[in-house]
Amino acid sequence: MDAPADNLDPLHVGVILVPDFSLMSFSSLTEPLRGANRMDRDEPYRWTNLSVDGGVIQSSTGLAVPTQPLDDSAEFDIVVVCGGHSDETFGDRRLSEYLRRMDRRRIRLGSVSTGSFVLADAGLLDGRRCTTHWGYIDTLRASCSRAEVCDEIYVVDGRIFTCAGGLAAMDAMLDIIRERHGNEFSSMVAENFIYGSDRSPDDHQRVALRHRLGIAHPILISAVSLMEEFIEPPLRLPEIASRSGVSPRQLERLFKRHLGCSPAQHYVRLRHDKARRLLRRTSMSVLEIAIRCGFNSASHFSRSYRQRFDILPSADRGRESARG
Repeated sequence: MDAPADNLDPLHVGVILVPDFSLMSFSSLTEPLRGANRMDRDEPYRWTNLSVDGGVIQSSTGLAVPTQPLDDSAEFDIVVVCGGHSDETFGDRRLSEYLRRMDRRRIRLGSVSTGSFVLADAGLLDGRRCTTHWGYIDTLRASCSRAEVCDEIYVVDGRIFTCAGGLAAMDAMLDIIRERHGNEFSSMVAENFIYGSDRSPDDHQRVALRHRLGIAHPILISAVSLMEEFIEPPLRLPEIASRSGVSPRQLERLFKRHLGCSPAQHYVRLRHDKARRLLRRTSMSVLEIAIRCGFNSASHFSRSYRQRFDILPSADRGRESARG
């Protein structure tokens, strides 16, 4: 069994908060450090809450957290950007420059949830594997073409790690604790939070299809998985049926019986959902989004989108950010 390492210098983590940061991500990032300190009398972890100008920063829930301003003289071992609901449009030159300076000093950098957009804005994800919350993956891929964006829980690429958000930050911090103290100590910290899951970085973010759809039929799971994988360009339905091991007629019957719609209807809904995310979270043109979501023209896409959502794509753009 592993024993906690002795005589470790305290690890100092700088946690950068942006407006409307996710409180769950922030807690998942810092609580494992607090839990580790409770179990080790030497208190091997410190953290400092930061923001560009300092002062109180409000979370997405309205809870406000005091922060210190960015300061190059502060010594950190890790600097992490804790994201929230507006980071895909959040940009601050001073923050980007600070992160680049930390990178030149070989400081370990990280992000939680959409904090990956802040790292991307600083040019720190170019040529790297990275992730973000699954609802923003398409947006990050569109805005950061030089990065390899994955849908994993968290990704470590050299000195930079990126987390999906929510409890993924706890997985990443438990791994850092494991590096320093060993498996047994890290497991004790996890148990303190009634967190028994042992997730690896390459686990996928989203709940399994059988839970999302409320079905367990292997042919349907196979067919919908193919639809989600091949949005651009979409597969033809006979090919989906063939790859799933049934005839097109059998696939039609299964969708009608278990999902109450045809395979074509389900497929186009998936493409509409992706299009809505891109409309609300990127500056891509309607035509670009139409093509990326498997529609052959902007006019066809607009008619189909309006039929589904009762609003034109151009009118739906930005509505999510406007609601805050």
